[in-house]
Amino acid sequence: MKLCNGPSRMKNFVHLAVIFGLVTGFVSFACTDQSKLKPEIFNNQRSMNMDKAPLPTIGIKLSPEAAHPPIQETVTPTPLSIEKESPDNILGPTTSKKNNPPVFQGKRGGTLKLISKHYFDSLDPHENYSGAHAAWGMGIIYQRLLKFSNGPNITLPSKATECDVCKSWQMVDNKTFVFDVDTNIKWISEESDSMKTVSPEDIKFSLDRQMAKDQEHWNRFHMVRSIDIKSEDQIQINLNVPDADFFISLADGRSKLLSKSNISNSTKMESVPPIGSGPWRLAKLVADSYSSVENVYSAPNPPYLDSIEFHIITDPQARLSAYSVGLIDVYNIENYLSELDIALENPEPGLGFEIVFNTAIPPFNDDSTRFLARSSINPDEIIQKAWHNYAFFSLGFVTNHPSWIPDRSDWESHFYPFQQPEALKEIVPIVITTSDFGSRYKESAEIASQQLEAVGFDPIINFVNRRQYVEKVWRQGDFDVLMGPTFPQSSTNSFVIPVLHSQGEWNTSNHQDSRLDELIEEQSQEYNLEKRSEIINNINIHLLEKSYRFMPATQKSLWAWTEDLKNMHPNFSGFEYSHWERVWLDR
Repeated sequence: MKLCNGPSRMKNFVHLAVIFGLVTGFVSFACTDQSKLKPEIFNNQRSMNMDKAPLPTIGIKLSPEAAHPPIQETVTPTPLSIEKESPDNILGPTTSKKNNPPVFQGKRGGTLKLISKHYFDSLDPHENYSGAHAAWGMGIIYQRLLKFSNGPNITLPSKATECDVCKSWQMVDNKTFVFDVDTNIKWISEESDSMKTVSPEDIKFSLDRQMAKDQEHWNRFHMVRSIDIKSEDQIQINLNVPDADFFISLADGRSKLLSKSNISNSTKMESVPPIGSGPWRLAKLVADSYSSVENVYSAPNPPYLDSIEFHIITDPQARLSAYSVGLIDVYNIENYLSELDIALENPEPGLGFEIVFNTAIPPFNDDSTRFLARSSINPDEIIQKAWHNYAFFSLGFVTNHPSWIPDRSDWESHFYPFQQPEALKEIVPIVITTSDFGSRYKESAEIASQQLEAVGFDPIINFVNRRQYVEKVWRQGDFDVLMGPTFPQSSTNSFVIPVLHSQGEWNTSNHQDSRLDELIEEQSQEYNLEKRSEIINNINIHLLEKSYRFMPATQKSLWAWTEDLKNMHPNFSGFEYSHWERVWLDR
């Protein structure tokens, strides 16, 4: 093993939207001062397999050839509604009616003290893309149309959703959804409790505002065509094409709802006192230092806590010290060798160490050579040595349901030591391209390099800077083997379409696989959780067999909290924060 440093058709669409936010997010971790990269958009696309509705979304390298007019299958299924008591899996992972949280016999009162790692620059919730405002700061005063479910009965990872400001919803057809709004919810400010109630106009205003093209992260709602007010308590959302991850966009912790009547300038709200509709109200804000929210004791089930404080602590050692001496109640453990008691190992699909083979050039354009390389990799060794056993095997994409992560019985037969590959007859030189993403990634690449060397490859690990990692590797595909973090993503479709589809804008493995494309397109529009899970399982099997890319070590985030914090069953997925409403302090 050698180390070196230095540079080194799809069918027609009715609508095309590019994952601009994900691209810029990926560039941001590559180099903080790098200008934003905008994928090209082709309006004319080659006709392909037009017997199904167009693929929803995103990041596809389309043929610039002239196209026939799009043909879309007309689908008008029987409307689904809560009155019909549809099975839970019909529109999984979303639940169609509002679930009132169970009433626990908890202790009321007290102040929960939390840490935020970063500052936020704007009081406008739609201009804040990180969790510092959305989930670990004053942003928790806002509600959304939907939220991610949490509680003792939720198995993580989960993107199951339920109503937040809605009471119920129904699916008119696979592109039309009607939401019944809970118009008893009041807007609440620092100065007054006597305000208007949440209305469909507020929801339309808030979603339209986020979808405006001048909003940096408008892409989260790329699948939405329009929003209509049906009545004084109903709103209808119309999609461009069916998209099974539509609910995830609505439940995202950054998809905040604002009061239209209290915002005079629809594009800026810096001078407006924050007005939310949730169970919390902003109590105090000290720029770049501290914020606190207080319980407004709204019906029917107010939080147990009197208040929550968010302390901005940017230094890792200071965060650990604050928790160790009892100044903070919840701590995201950053050192895997820490001796702190771990309260939660939170699986985070989509984050971790990925291995990608470039199938466009030798030696990994040859299937047998690629299979040999995959068979030499021992995920367990990488997990144990580099990740201290706080990781798991996956195929690199965010999962809505825990069953979408391959079981050990599904993946281990494809890897060492279950596989005992024969060594290559001749030494094959390869270049492993990576960057400085921290000690875990560096050690993972070194272990994987040694494993490849054991079967006859002659690997050189080429460390490039993060700008080159994006420009030369992700955009230009200039590598033999890529090892490092994968494409930033918020949902299954936001990865499998741009990265795993043959025509994906970020298909860095350069594979061409019509069967995989069919499976990706099929699952992207499947609202039935059971059916979609079956398709995802077939995708997993196919990816394991083809070995284009996989994630031998997928991250688990580790959490600790004080013994007197009770009923703590968080779901941190998608910047969720409603779990704070159900915890209490026994002190």
